[in-house]
This record gives sequence, C-alpha cells and structure tokens, in this order.
Amino acid sequence: MKNLSLATACAFLVATGPVLADPALMLGGTFTFGAMQDPNFGITARLLENDRANESTLGAGVTYYLFTGEIGVDVFAGYLFESGVFGFGYDLVQAAPIVSLGLVNTE
Repeated sequence: MKNLSLATACAFLVATGPVLADPALMLGGTFTFGAMQDPNFGITARLLENDRANESTLGAGVTYYLFTGEIGVDVFAGYLFESGVFGFGYDLVQAAPIVSLGLVNTE
C-alpha cells in the first residue's frame, strides 16, 4: 500500500511538472496533528506551483516520518515568504491534517 501511494505521488509530481508556470521545490519539516492519533514529525520534499515571494501557493509532496519510519503523501496550501514557506495541508496516507514550514528558492 505504501509503495502504491509513493508511486502515485511520484507520477503526480512528474505529470504536473510541465503544467506549472514557475515551480519551486520546498524542503522542510511537517507536523501531523488531530485525526485521533499521536502527533508525528517528518522531513518533507514538496513541489510548489509558485516561486514568487509574498504570494500563496499550492503543492504536493512526500514526507518521511522520523518517529514511525512511515512515508506520507500530502496536498498543501501555503504562503511564500522570502526563502521560506508556511502552510497547512492533508496527508493522504496518514489520514491526518499537517502543518509545514520549509525553505524554498523564491523570486
């Protein structure tokens, strides 16, 4: 099941690449909360559809959760700052809401 989710996420990221105008790669941390499970922290790589500072963005990514060793696939909405991004999303594999903070190369 995890391999199928990871393969689906990779296929989505590859397929949406040409559609994105100015994509950006985010590297950062993700924290799960709610969903009647223990909070978890992970390292995230996410493709964002926008790379302009002081604008909103959407994205999709993959997270490796440090405490459980599991992999998550998420959708994300956030706000880009100078060299950073903050936002909220939903991890489809973990079935939990997430909050993320990361670094991104903005214009």
